[in-house]
Amino acid sequence: MITLQDIEKLATLSRLSLTDDEKEKYRGEIDSILGYIDILKKVSTDKCAPVMSRNKNVLREDINPHESGVYTDKLLKLAPRNEDGYVKVKKIL
Repeated sequence: MITLQDIEKLATLSRLSLTDDEKEKYRGEIDSILGYIDILKKVSTDKCAPVMSRNKNVLREDINPHESGVYTDKLLKLAPRNEDGYVKVKKIL
């Protein structure tokens, strides 16, 4: 069972400010979710065949790709600021 202290810790980590009513509401909701997960853990999957998925590339092939740099000058002219062939942006740290 999840305690109100656990809810307060989760709220702090999530940077949420919760009222006492919200804390109690979320405690009940999380308790029911965890209870459902406990039920799922008890389900026997011995007789179930494993589910296998095969990854497949669903992207189309590039047909007639343009040469690198063809649109560079046009794009640089559209940028608010550029310098030495690059788009110049504000420094972000």
